[in-house]
Amino acid sequence: MGLEPGPGLALLSAESYFGRGVSSPERLLERAAALGHTHLALTDWQSLTGGVRLFRKAREVGVVPLLGAGLPLKTPEGTFPVRLLAASREGYALLSAHLTRVLAEGALPLEALLAENRDLVLLTGGREGFPSRLLAERRLSALDRLLKALKEAFRDRLFLSLYHDLLPGDARRARILRALAQDRGLPYVAALEVRMAEKDLYPLLDALTCLRLGIGVEAPHPERPRNEAWALPTREEALKRLPFPEAWANARALAEAAAFPLLPERLLDPPVPLPPGESPMDHLRRLAWAALEARYPGRPDYARRLEEELRTVEALGLPGFFLLAREVARFARSRGILAVARGSAVGSLLAHLLDLTPVDPVREGLLFERFLHGGMKALPDIDLDLGSRRRREVIRHLEETFGAREAMAAAYVTYRLPLALQDLGRVLGLPAPLRRRLTRHLGRDFRHLSPHRAGEAEPLLREVLGESPVKDLLLALLARMEKGQVRHLTPHVGGVVLAPGPLHRYAPLARSSGGIQMITLDKDDLEALGLVKLDLLGLRMLSALERAREEVFRTEGVYLDLDRLPQEAAIYRPLWRGETLGVFQLESPAQTAMSRRLRPKSLQDLAHQIALVRPGPIQSGTVRPYLERRLGRKRPGPLHPVLEAILGKTHGALLFQEQLLRLLHHGVGLDWAEAEAFRKALSKARDLEDLLPLRQRLLLGLKARLGLSEEEAEAVWRMVEGFRGYGFTESHALAFARHAYASLWLKAHYPAEFLAALLSEAPGMWPPATLRQEARRLGIPILPLSINRSGLHYRVERVRGAKGIRLPLTAAKGVSEEAARAILRERLLGPFRSLAEFRSRLDPPQDLLLALARAGAFDELLPRREALYQAGLPGGGLLPLEEKAPPLPPLGLGERLFLDLEAQGLSALPLHPMDLLRGLLEELGATPIPLLEAGPARTAGLVVARQKPPTAKGYAFLVLEDGPHRLQAVIPPEVWERYYALFRDGEALLLEGVYQGGSLRVERAWPLPLRGLQEP
Repeated sequence: MGLEPGPGLALLSAESYFGRGVSSPERLLERAAALGHTHLALTDWQSLTGGVRLFRKAREVGVVPLLGAGLPLKTPEGTFPVRLLAASREGYALLSAHLTRVLAEGALPLEALLAENRDLVLLTGGREGFPSRLLAERRLSALDRLLKALKEAFRDRLFLSLYHDLLPGDARRARILRALAQDRGLPYVAALEVRMAEKDLYPLLDALTCLRLGIGVEAPHPERPRNEAWALPTREEALKRLPFPEAWANARALAEAAAFPLLPERLLDPPVPLPPGESPMDHLRRLAWAALEARYPGRPDYARRLEEELRTVEALGLPGFFLLAREVARFARSRGILAVARGSAVGSLLAHLLDLTPVDPVREGLLFERFLHGGMKALPDIDLDLGSRRRREVIRHLEETFGAREAMAAAYVTYRLPLALQDLGRVLGLPAPLRRRLTRHLGRDFRHLSPHRAGEAEPLLREVLGESPVKDLLLALLARMEKGQVRHLTPHVGGVVLAPGPLHRYAPLARSSGGIQMITLDKDDLEALGLVKLDLLGLRMLSALERAREEVFRTEGVYLDLDRLPQEAAIYRPLWRGETLGVFQLESPAQTAMSRRLRPKSLQDLAHQIALVRPGPIQSGTVRPYLERRLGRKRPGPLHPVLEAILGKTHGALLFQEQLLRLLHHGVGLDWAEAEAFRKALSKARDLEDLLPLRQRLLLGLKARLGLSEEEAEAVWRMVEGFRGYGFTESHALAFARHAYASLWLKAHYPAEFLAALLSEAPGMWPPATLRQEARRLGIPILPLSINRSGLHYRVERVRGAKGIRLPLTAAKGVSEEAARAILRERLLGPFRSLAEFRSRLDPPQDLLLALARAGAFDELLPRREALYQAGLPGGGLLPLEEKAPPLPPLGLGERLFLDLEAQGLSALPLHPMDLLRGLLEELGATPIPLLEAGPARTAGLVVARQKPPTAKGYAFLVLEDGPHRLQAVIPPEVWERYYALFRDGEALLLEGVYQGGSLRVERAWPLPLRGLQEP
């Protein structure tokens, strides 16, 4: 190897925030490039997660990337940290496999590394590495034994690392290690440790190291950084710390020899079972044409569309992707699990023929090119919605079928301000109640901020912390965090990855705390490695529909085909009255108001409504003209024939992404790849500078291709600019419209079963107490919690011929599903005749007994106060199991209502908390919600929803509830600021303002007492 270090250095021991550092791989590379370094090795501790991002960024900045990892090596002499660099794609696969074992077992046995080390380079590590530690312990014979074993296995791929952390004695240690290497005939390299891009990140590195170690900043620990030495050094700093040119030259030579391309050129076929002799494309083609002949015989338009789609799929190498999705959907349906595609895949006839979606894209005029086109450079998404409660069954089937070739993708959990305040506050010694106050005070204005923007929330931090030094320290640490700083990895909500061969060839595998096998890369990085990901998304509404279907079958003996419900005009009419609670995608206050105005009559109307209440259409001013034209109040102006074909069915409005792509393709002349790139650039545009080139391209294209005037082209641009990529795809909206119709249909025909399913699965935005009030409105009784009749979930019961909904044991707060199942099993032996008998048969923990008594589970056996008294007595042993309670007054209605709400979140009583305040509200001049009329108004209610969307220009929205009636309160920014704490924390409010169109624009607000009738 050469003797000159060269103008730029090769740095071999860098860690990002995927390991024990604080900087992203991208920031480390940018800083290395700025300092003139030529190579950077990312060697995160027990992680290869940053590798894909490292290789992607390296192309931009001109630094050669190397990839490795640090791991604990278990030897007969002890367990020591070493660093392994991958010198090829095969070396990367082997390192990934070793890390999978480390993550499962805690360390890698020496014999495993000696047996399998091809294309791996071993660096002996820094301060805690075995040369330094064994030398410090004067165990020279042990050191020689270990070096000999490693050298025999690695030959010229074993390097002794020289380090210098600017600590006393480090210069002497470096000289001793260098002399040891020379004496033993070993190559050695300069390997300064790097864990941050710049020196000013030292306080943040120290704080996050303390967090990882589970200690506060006041506690000493040998793993804490003690200075700024772990920042990327300049060339001069590095050579001063390790003044051995040959060690730096060796590092460069090693880096040049070990560099390899990580990212592949093509996708890898997923391992889908195939009939003998058929390729994936042959099998897909045969299935698709057979389905077409069965469903749409003699339809040349369908045949042409299918052939075009199959050509595109073949050109992109995606037949296995479609076959995998079909296999998953087939398995789910064979088990009675709803499985339906959503998103742009619904626009594919191929997906329809493979039974991934009931939507016919040809009949609906959906655009296949939004999903797939020949110029695509990224993988498409086939998102399959599954009922969330049974999604795990599908994933388990994949695990059993594909074994080590299947795992969930990871999701990178990034810091937002609340989580950052909790973590850093804990490290700085802030008590938990104070940290909770800090998080609560962020409210809806600042919760979404990245930590580096914490200065915007400084007044709220001052409100809690005053001018204490810890406030400024917190802000200083938060400001140093990167946008998108990753905290940890968690299994993706739906992304399942399959690959040819073992998955640990592509990235290390780990088990999450919930036992889910996870590959330690997110979906974008997996795609860059050529792997196919299928999104299996758990949708609570599908679980609710499944459970409602089960309840209908149990109570009526009818099994419903939810994909083929009949279209009935009457089903839509409750929407016209604003009766949207529980209806998928349509139950928010904004959608409720839209339902009254739009008065939908078809699935297409539902799809339009779902798409209208979105940031794009709202910001672009689309909603009002759409409604005026849709309702016949205003005729649309004449449109160019091309624009009419694109915008006609949405009444001249730009609602869907497909319409934008068609406009760019047919109206501007872009090919599909260019149109998609334009759409993405539009969605990411943040200011006028980003928008100007897009505007110019659109205007020139419209004028040249369609002959539009300047004014006409500008009108189209205003529509496109306002849309800004926030809209749904039409295929996605149609898929969701079918779920919305199914929920409407069930609510109309089987309301008790539907509400029981909603209460069990909680798919929407409303709390159980609000759903209980909907049952009250529909005349469905809620049957109280019963130790002898309640089950695990809300169930429909017939009482005197009428259907009611029985509260489950799990409605009682503190009663787990496991505890409820134990009660149900014991109940098979006979009902419980007393609380004492229940206690003797099950020997429950006292907190479980108290939770059941507080929620009224024993009300059928004895009064609640007496049950609470008995539940509070010690039991078992020599003590009596039952003792007669002293005389106790019965619970009043108000007491029982609030006890029910505290103990189980809702009450079987046909009461609402506001019912207890009627006299006070009359004295205060409050008009009940259903009696409000247009104009100045004063009303009151329980706050059941709070919203402050970032796109609402500072406006906030509350929903007040009074029994089965709800009202949206619109709060202007100045009123929100004036009553901020009240709107943030208030449980029940008296509001004054102007009532119009079903909403109250708030001007003044007062708190209301929920537990007393004193004046507010």
